[in-house]
Amino acid sequence: MNYATIGLLCTVTGAIVGILSVFNYMKKGVQEDASCNTRLETKLDYIGKDVSDIKLDFRSQATKISLIEERVTRVEESAKSAHKRLDGIEREE
Repeated sequence: MNYATIGLLCTVTGAIVGILSVFNYMKKGVQEDASCNTRLETKLDYIGKDVSDIKLDFRSQATKISLIEERVTRVEESAKSAHKRLDGIEREE
């Protein structure tokens, strides 16, 4: 073999190794992206579940507040009635 053939063979081998390295690098990049996307999707699922739980808690609190408002209204009406009776008793005396 002469030097030109050896040089050509080394050049072709280097090009093949370079191309394979690029493909390997791209494959690793795709795998890392897929792994990252999977982690993000999992975290988003957890966040979505937590948001749903917060909505349920909020609805529960709204119901409790509504019940308390009704009770306060009844107590205010009762107090108003009691004040009228007391005013009537004071006028009689």
